[in-house]
Amino acid sequence: MAYNLREEGGFEFKRAIVDTLLTFITEIPESREAAIVSLCEFIEDCEFPQLAVRILHMLGKEGPNTPNPTRCIRYIYNRVILETSTVRAAAVTALAKFGVSNLENLRASVIVLLTRYYRNVKIKKKFFFLMAEY
Repeated sequence: MAYNLREEGGFEFKRAIVDTLLTFITEIPESREAAIVSLCEFIEDCEFPQLAVRILHMLGKEGPNTPNPTRCIRYIYNRVILETSTVRAAAVTALAKFGVSNLENLRASVIVLLTRYYRNVKIKKKFFFLMAEY
């Protein structure tokens, strides 16, 4: 399925694959990590903002509990830097969920990313607002 995400295809085709991978994450624990990695890679070149937002939402929810959460943070942060405002907002929300996770090193990593390396003041304000809300 990950291969098909990288190939040519329309919105409905890609949506069906994303839906299936999201189901794998929630229903089949053995496939969870592989499905998350496939979706992380897909958002790197995703031409459908609706799908990117859905995936980012899932990453914010599931990513902090993966064996290697910093991998997810890298993919999410790339969306903050490179995407449209809708996808960027979803990425900042997902990062905030990592920031409020019980893992202190994740919180520190996310705060460093957005305070040192990202210059957009509006995004920083939204992030810290979300951190306070969660």
